[in-house]
Amino acid sequence: EYRHTFYITERGKDLTIKSFRELENEGNKADKVFNTSKNVWKSIEEVRGWVDDNWSRWEEEKPKWLDENIKAKIQVEWIPSKKKSGDEELRSKSTRN
Repeated sequence: EYRHTFYITERGKDLTIKSFRELENEGNKADKVFNTSKNVWKSIEEVRGWVDDNWSRWEEEKPKWLDENIKAKIQVEWIPSKKKSGDEELRSKSTRN
């Protein structure tokens, strides 16, 4: 009678994506994503975009959840480098002239 309550048919990756999309708090998102297996989240482009879009703000605001443990789990190639930002800034200035 209660057997249906002990399992679900969704894959772990699907549950991670669903949680990532539904959670509004960035700390909770980071906890859900980066504290699961790297094999699950590293192929999720949505997570990569989220990191790329927010990294510079996080570096300025220094939220509690973005500790050394979480930083160490984020793929290095996902972190926008300052050099990359500088190159983009130069490129945008040159296209305005």
